[in-house]
Amino acid sequence: MRRFAKFLVVCACLVAAQALAHDIEHHAAVVIDTDMGMDDAVALALALQSPRANIVSIVACEGAAGAEKSIEHLERMLHMFNRQDIALYAPAALVSGKTPPPFRNFAEESVGGALPALVKPFRRPFSPEAYISPRGKTVILALGPLTNLAAALQAKPEIKEGISKVIFAGSPIAGESWNVRFDPDALAAVQAAGLPLVFVVPSGGGARKPETWREGDLTIGPGTSVGEVFFNRLLATPRVRQHYLERFESFYDELAFLYFVDETLFWGKGRKDLLVPNNRVGIVNLFTRLLADGRQGKHRVVFVEGSLPDSVFRKDVRERKARIIANSGRAEWFAQLLMNEMHEHLGAYSVIGVKMGLRAAELLNAPQHGMKVVSHVPPRPPVSCLNDGIIVATGCTPGRALFEQDPGKPGTVAVTFEYNGRRLTLALKAEYRDKIKGEIKTLLDQYTLEDHEYWLGVRKVGLDIWENWHRRDLFDVIEGPAVSK
Repeated sequence: MRRFAKFLVVCACLVAAQALAHDIEHHAAVVIDTDMGMDDAVALALALQSPRANIVSIVACEGAAGAEKSIEHLERMLHMFNRQDIALYAPAALVSGKTPPPFRNFAEESVGGALPALVKPFRRPFSPEAYISPRGKTVILALGPLTNLAAALQAKPEIKEGISKVIFAGSPIAGESWNVRFDPDALAAVQAAGLPLVFVVPSGGGARKPETWREGDLTIGPGTSVGEVFFNRLLATPRVRQHYLERFESFYDELAFLYFVDETLFWGKGRKDLLVPNNRVGIVNLFTRLLADGRQGKHRVVFVEGSLPDSVFRKDVRERKARIIANSGRAEWFAQLLMNEMHEHLGAYSVIGVKMGLRAAELLNAPQHGMKVVSHVPPRPPVSCLNDGIIVATGCTPGRALFEQDPGKPGTVAVTFEYNGRRLTLALKAEYRDKIKGEIKTLLDQYTLEDHEYWLGVRKVGLDIWENWHRRDLFDVIEGPAVSK
């Protein structure tokens, strides 16, 4: 343990500055303008927990939802996703005199029903400054009518110099796009300002949602990310599910964010600014991965993206691989691989540490190396092995000054996590502690610590926990007082 801790500190000190620079340098600043329709909300669920999106602001728009409901639902959604770090702006104060769409009540009720209760307002008044960032040019993700952006350009034309492009969800043709029909003058104003526009549309079947989602269990991933929880809440009502999956068979506003993440999944349809999906399997896979993985997606440093070949795994791990990934997802699979290889021992508490670290990050919607972690486990093996799992899973290393120990009473298996002003403590449930004690006692009744068979038994216990104990079920979650950011 001591050798491993020293190794982590040295490595973290060497790469921390470079890693942080990478995090900032390679994520374009995004501004999301949304009228909070149903597909807008799903697109936001992807964006709010994506490690690839540096969202600098969100602007509420009137459209599918009314102006007040749009901003209220955004406040509730940002609270649910623990993203109050994002600047939120109210719609432009315009008297549009436009007739509300006939589906407005349904859209508002559907999205509102999936969100937590009302929160204290934290919106800002509308400002043209919402569309620019001091960190470089922004990409505007327009999921609703362009009313706000047109108003901002009219009030302060020079903001266009700070915008690299506008990704518009839908066709530029009013007959094919409700967002354009609702405010055609706004699109004309943005085009007249000379801003580069890209229109992302579903066409040719490349954006069709999976037919398997229409009936039965709507399983996207391990069911642990905030985004997946929201998605399942949204589609819990049969009428909403039918509307989202059958009436609208293709992704729509979601495509704008998927294009932002991976342009290679789209191609130009007759004109370079009109893009359609070119790979249905790739679209569905990207959507499900972003929804299921949360913000703990790792940036590979020495590995390439993609799966490692089965030939690199030992036989007992290789035999369980498919079941482990099906049960707990690829994020945990990869984190456990890294942890077990560095820990040089496959046992119960180090495996549980990975599960605990990932679960805390999911509950707080925290990115890699984003949380402050305080471990309360006693500083003695085997329970102290939990710390290695947490450090590897979350990237909250001592070298980043994000991990520290404050040991509790003997028998304590609890860790406190803080992110973005929220604090919670995860404690391993007594029933699972007792199961581990029972397994170890059975082994010690037959062998000693000097016996190879004992350590083979401990390895099997660790593998069984890795495969069969779901991180969603293992921990008591204790909410702590809010912390200053």
